[in-house]
Amino acid sequence: MTRARFTTETRIFLAVFLLGFLFVAYTQHAWEDYWITFRASRNLATGHGLVFTPGERVHSFTSPLGVLLPAGLSWLTGNGPEDLVLWLFRLVSLTALAGGMVLVYAILNSLALRPWSIGLTLALIALDAKTLDFSTNGMETGLLLFFLAWSLHGVFIAGPRQHLRLGLGWAGLMWTRPDGCIYIAALSLGALLFLRREPAAAAPKPWLGKLLRAGLICAVLYLPWFLWAWWYYGSPVPHTIVAKGTNQAPLNLAEVAAGLVTFPFEHLLDPAASIWWTFLPSYASLATWHYPVVAVCALAAWAAALAWLCPLIRPATRMLSLAFYLCHYFLTDIVRHYFPWYLPGVALLGYLVLGLWFDELLGVAGHLPQWHADRGWLRHARAVLLGVALVFLAVETGLTCCVGRLARVQQRLIEDGGRHRIGLWLHDHAASPRDTVMLEPLGYIGYFSGLKMYDYPGLSSKEMVAVRRRLGRENQNQAFLELKPDWMVLRPVEVSGNLLIDSTRLAEFYEPVLMMDVSAQVDAIRWLPGRRDLTGDEVFLIYHRKSPPKPAN
Repeated sequence: MTRARFTTETRIFLAVFLLGFLFVAYTQHAWEDYWITFRASRNLATGHGLVFTPGERVHSFTSPLGVLLPAGLSWLTGNGPEDLVLWLFRLVSLTALAGGMVLVYAILNSLALRPWSIGLTLALIALDAKTLDFSTNGMETGLLLFFLAWSLHGVFIAGPRQHLRLGLGWAGLMWTRPDGCIYIAALSLGALLFLRREPAAAAPKPWLGKLLRAGLICAVLYLPWFLWAWWYYGSPVPHTIVAKGTNQAPLNLAEVAAGLVTFPFEHLLDPAASIWWTFLPSYASLATWHYPVVAVCALAAWAAALAWLCPLIRPATRMLSLAFYLCHYFLTDIVRHYFPWYLPGVALLGYLVLGLWFDELLGVAGHLPQWHADRGWLRHARAVLLGVALVFLAVETGLTCCVGRLARVQQRLIEDGGRHRIGLWLHDHAASPRDTVMLEPLGYIGYFSGLKMYDYPGLSSKEMVAVRRRLGRENQNQAFLELKPDWMVLRPVEVSGNLLIDSTRLAEFYEPVLMMDVSAQVDAIRWLPGRRDLTGDEVFLIYHRKSPPKPAN
């Protein structure tokens, strides 16, 4: 009997799946936002509707698939233990991530990259700390990367059903995240500008036709959710987007248009720009990691973002680079307050550009003898390139190992030892299920308490958004005086500061009843890379509303 042989695609799938499984098996990390979404998932599975609080139709989640898949898994398991549903969702997400990597391999093969370049690109994507973490901690990242890879497959690999693959990929992006339309727009513009001379399209007109047909397929497949959400919630726009945008300065269209051109000049040395942190772990902007590492990763990101300006490189590189550039412009100048789980999809585009850049440089190094330029150190150009690539890969691997350690400690001490316990404590000490809680970290505490939440900025609460909007940006810290929550869960910085609440009036109406403090346990851990990421969530103070004074006899 002959021994069965695994294909390259099968090896890639298994390697990525196993890598992600080992990461989450070690960290056990479950992201805060997963529990925000899962509360709605569980309510749907138990017959209370797709809502955060039964009886209140609030669109408290962002991803349709991110809420519907856990709801289906919960229903299939008889609404059993939350951990079982989370693990099943992790396996679905890991399957999507691994499948997406197989599609990326097919794309790189179609572009005729050298084996070294293909291996480097796949390794960089698979070892990215944010990609591994957010594909396994309950977020929708694995699904997003799969549909983004599917969309790229539809762009780069020609065939009789190219527009169908493209349209299905786009529809998947929209079902995964509402900002999937940004990827669609960026990739479409790049295809129209730079792929006109590719074999897949001899002129702009065929590409435009394919994109229009793909857009029609996407619209037809996404329309049912769009219409249902509009009917059920009163708006197709997730309330999470409305809440985050409340009291933000309106966008100026002229400034938006000008910003497309001035983006590099304004943000090249600006650490607030999302592009700086593309290839770094979550919340690296908190000065967690050493500056040389940050500088190298920022330079690599800018090289990827500006590659589309170089007319000498292949059109595919320029197309991906432009999409990378536009996505970061969107995050920095349009969204403004971006979060780390927004970055893995953009990072995928960036890693593809770096892989294509590397392949271009390998090609130049191979032609040096023909040009009689292989003199001095240039004789070792290929070895230098490979060495630099391996060092970059080693740095990324080291960062991912550090993030694994950090995520494990965060889950054990901050999430399970802090926020999870607070949620259970509130559940047990509330006077009734109708008790209300005001806080910022909505996930663990909101799910495990089961109480009505007045969260800031109002992801699950129309009341919070309405009060903030009426009070305005300068006075929104008075919201707690009007909402009168029974409980407040605050970080020390929120008690001493003046942003979330008016701290000068806190003692008039509320008294502290409990402090959850795990700072000593965190401090006791000797090796903890990225320690600063945890300092903001080590201590929580729980306040209870004072009883009104009894009237005098």
